[in-house]
Order: sequence, then C-alpha cells, then structure tokens
Amino acid sequence: MRRRRQVLSAMAILATALGLAAGGLLYVIQKAPAFYIAADHPSDWDTHESSARFLTRVLDLQNDIRSKDAWGDTFSVEEINSFFIENLGPGGKFTDSLPPGFHSPRLAIDGDRLFWGIQYGEGFWSTILWLELKVWLVAGQTNLAAVEICHLKAGALPFGSLSLLDKIADVARDMSMDITWYRNGRNPVGLVRFFARQPRATSQILTLEVKEGKIVVAGRTSLDIGPVANLNAANP
Repeated sequence: MRRRRQVLSAMAILATALGLAAGGLLYVIQKAPAFYIAADHPSDWDTHESSARFLTRVLDLQNDIRSKDAWGDTFSVEEINSFFIENLGPGGKFTDSLPPGFHSPRLAIDGDRLFWGIQYGEGFWSTILWLELKVWLVAGQTNLAAVEICHLKAGALPFGSLSLLDKIADVARDMSMDITWYRNGRNPVGLVRFFARQPRATSQILTLEVKEGKIVVAGRTSLDIGPVANLNAANP
C-alpha cells in the first residue's frame, strides 16, 4: 500500500511538472512582442482613410515606375499598418494573398532595424511569428537587396523554420521578386531580386532605406524602347 502511494505521488508530481512546462511553453509562444501590440493602435486613428491614401500612393508609384524616368516615395509605418489593419485581418480584402492561416501583419522600425510580425491561427491556439531584419542594397549589383534575419521568434520563443522562409519567398514571388536564402554566420540572409519578371532591367532601384519610422524607395526607369518601336513602324 505504501509503495502504491509513492508511485501515485510520483505520477502526480510528474503530471504537475508536465502541466506547468506545457503551460509555460504556451505562455511563451502566445506572448506578443511589444512592437506588435503598439502597432495595433497607430497614431492616426482613422485607419480607413490612411489605408486608402497608402494604397493610392502605392498604385501611383507603380504607374510612375512604368512611365517616368525618375520615381520614388516615402512610406511611414503608421500608414502601412493602417493598410494592414484595414485589409489583412481575418476576412480582410487581401488576406487571401497570404499563406493559409496567416493574417494581421504589423510593422515597426527602430533605427535601421525593421520589425515585422504576423499572426498565425486564431484564438487560444494563435501565435505571433515575428522577425527582426536589416535591409540594404547590395553594392555593385542591379536591383539586388540583402535582407538579414537577426531574430526569428514565435511569441517569445526563438524559432527557426525553413518552411517559413519558403513561405516568405512564395509571397515575394507573387510580387515579382525572387529570394535566394543563404547563411551569414548564424543568421539567414535573403538576396532579393526586384523586377524579376522584366526581360531586361529597364527599372532600377537606386535608394532603399529603412530609417526613422519610414521606408524610402527611389529609382529610375529607362523608357527607351527604340528596337520595339522600329519593329512596329516597319509592320503597320
């Protein structure tokens, strides 16, 4: 009888320890980073209007890239997050463009570091997958940027997953960007090729900066399509 009580006590202690460990792990995974919580409440309270302005400016920039010699714009994290809140939450207009199960991305910038998080799942079993990034244009290369992942976490838990990097590459590919991953020491680094669908590099990014809560992008486009124009003229 005494031995039976000892076995039951040991089993109870083990079950309690496992329960505490599981609860602690769940707490760590579900803990949202501070930047994600803050980004849920942008300083511009009218997210609908701010989101609409952001989308208009993005479309204008796309048109400028196709039609102007020089182009560029500066986007703040507040207006980007307004667009995320309005369009990429559960059931949002553009949420289907994200991999299944992912929604509600948020962005923050601190110095030259970019913090990007996205929610996976909903309710009790959800978590925030987030990254701390450094971004720079690769010197001597056309339309090539490097993106170093300094931290990758699920909640407060360090997280490493090649499948997540593959999902990021898939989303980028839909936006006419190619990503090739390699490692720089311990950190994954993605080489991002912009305008990957252009047969030749008619558009070139000259500026890509992450600073002071803003993303700055600028470049130029060669509008000379002489050979094509001559061919069309010879075949009216």
